[in-house]
Amino acid sequence: MMLSLRPARSADIARLSDIGLRAWEMAIAGWGEDGESMRDNASKAYADFCGRQWPDILVAEWEGEAVGWGACEKADDVITDLWVLPPYQGRGIGTRLLGRLEQQVAGRNYHHARLETHARNAGAIKLYKQLGYQVRAYVVAYSPPLDRDIDKVEMIKHFDGYDAARIEAPDDGLYGLGGD
Repeated sequence: MMLSLRPARSADIARLSDIGLRAWEMAIAGWGEDGESMRDNASKAYADFCGRQWPDILVAEWEGEAVGWGACEKADDVITDLWVLPPYQGRGIGTRLLGRLEQQVAGRNYHHARLETHARNAGAIKLYKQLGYQVRAYVVAYSPPLDRDIDKVEMIKHFDGYDAARIEAPDDGLYGLGGD
């Protein structure tokens, strides 16, 4: 396995946008969303984000080819993006990207990392929970790029037990709130 992580370069923008869009399309297809009706808006959103935020993006390369990326858009404790091309999912690429992004968050003196994912993205929720994240809230929020409300779960991972607000609860379902 030849996996490496590196900072994005401006020359990566089109590739990163394509990776995000393809991973997003696969994810939403899994829960029955009509991706075609949102594709143009999503494509523009990825191109805009990658064009503006490339200095904050961490790229995963598999044998020299960019196959995934992640970002902390505002250089705070929120991991805003984690995308891996569908054929490369399940190889530990997302786990490595997330681990490095968490290191960056910790390096900014935060004791936790936060992220959001679609409430129906069971695969992502499962992965994040396996990596130590807990569901903190279920929210419905308007997404300007997609021009629609999106059901999301907010998740948090505590690095060192520092956060007094941490709630230790048994994991009894997808969101940690209900039965299996």
